[in-house]
Amino acid sequence: MGESRRRGAVLEEAILDAAWAELVATGYGGFTMAGVAAKAGTSKAVLYRRWPGKEDLVSAVLERRVPRLGRPARTGDLRADTLAILQSVAAGHHGLLAVGLDPGLTAALRRRKADEATAQLAEVVAAAGFDPAAIGPRILRLPIVVLQHALLDGSASPDMAGTVDEVFLPLVHLRDGDHV
Repeated sequence: MGESRRRGAVLEEAILDAAWAELVATGYGGFTMAGVAAKAGTSKAVLYRRWPGKEDLVSAVLERRVPRLGRPARTGDLRADTLAILQSVAAGHHGLLAVGLDPGLTAALRRRKADEATAQLAEVVAAAGFDPAAIGPRILRLPIVVLQHALLDGSASPDMAGTVDEVFLPLVHLRDGDHV
């Protein structure tokens, strides 16, 4: 038996390459774990041991192919750090468009990136001396939702600074009245 079994990183690379090929060929709607397993020359059980479901595997594939939401440096300057997060979200959005994926998959990935960015905003708010719990999840998510809406409407350069200066920062200060 001339061929040895692939394991570890070699197997994972083969699976991710096969998953990318499946995604490009079928789109998200036609993407199946069985199709990936066949292309990778492995079993569905091997896939499910690493990725619990289709969305998890596709996300892993896209992490290799689409710019990831970076973790901008934390300066303690709420405005600057918020703008850095929004710029990272916008870059990720443009990366998704460049890949040209199925709209359902793009929407799922956009939600995931919004969740990541909201968590980062909570960290930034805390680093700036505000209480994220007092600010609340809706206000923390607001600048990301406004940005994503502008990007979906086709704005090439959404007014991130206006959203931060005129909406987000005033709400943060209003909600956290104890902050000086």
